[in-house]
Amino acid sequence: PGTIRPAVENSAIATPPPDAVPTQKAQEETAPTAAPEPAAKRRDGVYTFVLLVSDQVSGGTDTILTGQLDTRRRSLDLVNIPRDTLVNVSWPVKKANSIYVNENSDPDRFIADLSGLVGFGVDHYAVMNLKAVARIVDAMGGVDFNMPRSMDYDDPTQNLSIHISAGAQHLSGTDVVKALRFRVGNDGSGYPDGDLGRIHFQQTLLKSVASQLLSVGNIPNLPKVLEAVTDNVKTDLTSANLSFFAEQFLLMDKDNVNFYMAPGTAISIRGGSYYELNVNEWLEMLNTALNPYDQPVTEKNLDVLHYLGAEGAISTTGDTLPLSSFYDFYSYTG
Repeated sequence: PGTIRPAVENSAIATPPPDAVPTQKAQEETAPTAAPEPAAKRRDGVYTFVLLVSDQVSGGTDTILTGQLDTRRRSLDLVNIPRDTLVNVSWPVKKANSIYVNENSDPDRFIADLSGLVGFGVDHYAVMNLKAVARIVDAMGGVDFNMPRSMDYDDPTQNLSIHISAGAQHLSGTDVVKALRFRVGNDGSGYPDGDLGRIHFQQTLLKSVASQLLSVGNIPNLPKVLEAVTDNVKTDLTSANLSFFAEQFLLMDKDNVNFYMAPGTAISIRGGSYYELNVNEWLEMLNTALNPYDQPVTEKNLDVLHYLGAEGAISTTGDTLPLSSFYDFYSYTG
């Protein structure tokens, strides 16, 4: 099911007017899913993208944000796909954050695999490391943020020391990066609901960054922000493209920047932590926040796994995976 896709190029585009539609890369050989319907048309002024933030240690994608920019509604919707999200891939650690490394850090291959989760191929990509985040925040002049908790953590092996007090703070780029990286403190305390709580904190912090970037006082800093992006982010967008999207972003009200988290449930497979998407709720979110087409994404467009216990897993495509195809974390001794 789902083999028909728009067969067009995903090359860098000239600065587009609001009505222009960025093109997509032909992925017939690699993409497992179709556009929502063969006759589906793109909605005018809507652009989709994926933003990956690479892990400082493993090189995996610690943060995966899929987004839609609607220049007609002047809105930006960002959906966080948890790094442990269960994905139908050929290697044994079937987590979303394993895709980029296992696909040889090829963004186009990542987009092809991601299309199984979202039901369509996104238009553009951006890959950044946390140093880029620090540069962008510093270019803004820092960020005012009310820290919900104190963060104290030291790891000499990573040359990492995090000490940020709870309460109102003016965070530098380095402070923001440390706050985003924090998981567990020196006393062993972390987020009550684990990685999902960390994602919620990250979204709150990033929304604050976006809101302050939209403030009138930060407009003079925009050239510095764009320079930080251009110098530190791997993307298929040209400088002209980035300028266009920055202009569209500045036309928004901060209340039209929305963060979501893909709905699902934390599960364990052979001792490993995974996050299984709730297909019905996920489809509702896709069609509300991400789908750029005038036809809805349906289950037949997805390649999403459902865990069956000892029987392994089954995809929405009907494919089945034996339990032995998943990595046995119980055997890990490293």
